[in-house]
Amino acid sequence: MRHTAALSIVITASMLKLAVGFTAWTSLMGGRAGSAFVLHGLGGDGSRVMQRGSSGRQALFGTMRRSLCMQASAQEPPKRKIKLGSRSKNPKAARAAEKAKATASTPAAKPKEPAAAGAAAAAPAPAGEEVKQGVDKKEGDADEDSVSNREKFRQTQINQVVLAKIRELRVCSSMSQAMRAAQRDLAQREEIENEKRFRGFSRPPMYRDMAPHIVNFVGQSKKDKLSFIAGALKEASFPPEGLPEVCFCGRSNVGKSSIINAVTLSTVARSSEKPGMTQQFNFYQLPRRLMLVDLPGYGFAFADPHKMESWKILMDRYSTSRKVLKRAFVIIDARHGLKVNDKEFLNRLEQTKTSFQIVLTKCDLVREEDLARRHTILMEELNNYSKALKTVRFVSAYTGAGLSDLAQDLYSLSVKKSDS
Repeated sequence: MRHTAALSIVITASMLKLAVGFTAWTSLMGGRAGSAFVLHGLGGDGSRVMQRGSSGRQALFGTMRRSLCMQASAQEPPKRKIKLGSRSKNPKAARAAEKAKATASTPAAKPKEPAAAGAAAAAPAPAGEEVKQGVDKKEGDADEDSVSNREKFRQTQINQVVLAKIRELRVCSSMSQAMRAAQRDLAQREEIENEKRFRGFSRPPMYRDMAPHIVNFVGQSKKDKLSFIAGALKEASFPPEGLPEVCFCGRSNVGKSSIINAVTLSTVARSSEKPGMTQQFNFYQLPRRLMLVDLPGYGFAFADPHKMESWKILMDRYSTSRKVLKRAFVIIDARHGLKVNDKEFLNRLEQTKTSFQIVLTKCDLVREEDLARRHTILMEELNNYSKALKTVRFVSAYTGAGLSDLAQDLYSLSVKKSDS
């Protein structure tokens, strides 16, 4: 067998030498004649290889090298697996043997010492168990706390009077439900026809049944509509005091500007889906009626931390220095309730002795029962503030539900004139 292998190697080497000489001759003759010769070679499996030019020579050499390597590797004896140390092919058997060996090498306990040894061995075990039980208990408490927040909210008692009010206002209705209700209402069909002569903007479906004094309050002509007065980044830029003022504040992207536009039937206040669009104190005016101030949002606004800190300082100065400030409307997302930032802001209003009222917005995204539970929790929080009004408004700037009550609150704080 070995002689046959050596003979095949010698033959292959001879063929390689012949192929090299033949390749050199063909390249020389091919260059002179201006034509390419076809080179033939044998693959490792005996198949013929046909290539052209220099690439053919490279393929032929590669084929011959692979053939030699395959023949040499076929004749090598198989490598033996070397056993290192006490490692065996069966890891489980090796571990069992080591454990048995360690048990056999352990000296036997004396007859009089088993009780003491057992007590000594039992002493540290409970400590480890206590630690493990303590860890498990803490993890369990954390899981229970994370679950109990949801369960606690579900277990909150529902005030049936508040639930009836929510259903009466239809604040949890979607836009499609609000549109169907508006089409079924015969009185609103006349309102829709009259809206063609209304010189404002289209009203939401749930904000059409407006009292005459509210219509005059928000203005029917362009000169009586909401208008932008000034934007301020410092106290010196505040417009002079004159008309009564109310401010709208809340977390970034909660919908302050949208509520101002919806309740006044205008589009003057800039609103955007990007948090932190309002980055200054924007003053709007209902002519000869009321001044509305849109404050920068707190929370996760896309603003520099130093700028946000300057807003807090400016807010404190505004609430303490503006004598015409009648009320602060704090806008809260009905889906989430009071957050930590909301409570901090309410504490600042309480310290500056500023009267404020909570407005729950985006109620069309919440179920009626959950909104009633949110109201119950919110009222418990408001009992800790002396400057908080105990009347919470439910609104949806999208469908217009609840805006009539908010407009009535604004009207009660404005300058009155003959409304017909």
